[in-house]
Amino acid sequence: MKLLLASIGSVLLLGVAAFCVFGFLASFEPTDKPGVFLAFRIGYAIIGLSCLGGMFSLVVRAIRRQC
Repeated sequence: MKLLLASIGSVLLLGVAAFCVFGFLASFEPTDKPGVFLAFRIGYAIIGLSCLGGMFSLVVRAIRRQC
């Protein structure tokens, strides 16, 4: 059961991380205010990496408890 919940949580976190990748890439479009989009790049990077770390943590904990 915990493996199933970890899998569902991992898929949700992967979706958020994928959204952050697309947002990070979209923030490189040319604009008049580069400082504003620098904040978006930093935000997308932090949130995306946090989601990947959380996903890894969920999977590792579920596998360790299963064995």
